[in-house]
Amino acid sequence: MPGSSDYIQQNMADPRGRLYLVRDAAKSEPRDADLVAAFLRKDVWAPAAIWGRYYPLVRRIAFRASGPGRDVDDIIQEVFLRLFRRLPGLRDPSALRAFVLAITVRVIKGEQRVRWLKRWLGLFPEGEAPDDEAGDDAADHEARQALERFYAILDRLSPKHRTAFVLRYVENLELGDVADALDVSLATIKRWLPRIAQRVFAQAKGDPALAPYLAGGSFGG
Repeated sequence: MPGSSDYIQQNMADPRGRLYLVRDAAKSEPRDADLVAAFLRKDVWAPAAIWGRYYPLVRRIAFRASGPGRDVDDIIQEVFLRLFRRLPGLRDPSALRAFVLAITVRVIKGEQRVRWLKRWLGLFPEGEAPDDEAGDDAADHEARQALERFYAILDRLSPKHRTAFVLRYVENLELGDVADALDVSLATIKRWLPRIAQRVFAQAKGDPALAPYLAGGSFGG
């Protein structure tokens, strides 16, 4: 296949149309810039390779930002649809990861605004708990309830503040990466995060279901 000999040994599709990429173990993984260049050349394997590299990151952020009981498949699909549509406009191909993060954040913020609007219009009640499908174990039930109450606190934040909190304190991204993803200055992020964390921690500390899970006021991990 032209343009892919450095790291693609074979590209096959089964009768159901699924692509399988078999990489040469002796070769290094392609850089982000290489993936973007291959996508712009319309190499058939490029979209699958980009999906494979960034799907775990997008899914993890979408799941953690949305909270328990939320179906994140639509969010993930929308992220990659926008990504593939906008890749030709990416000025620095080596900045693919930051580009993916920024698009993910925009999609999540849009989804959160829709949820807030539905709540304000009374389309579903605030604090509604998702269906419990994980069994009857008391400890698991207690942990799920605590998690739902924690996300109820995050729901009171604005979409930008909620996403900033998740990216920094749950995903442990660097401050610069959080600022880039939210399209704000580093100084703004440094000003936001202590206030956001203080607000979330104060509310969590005052909740008997959440207080046992706090570790010295730290949200790390």
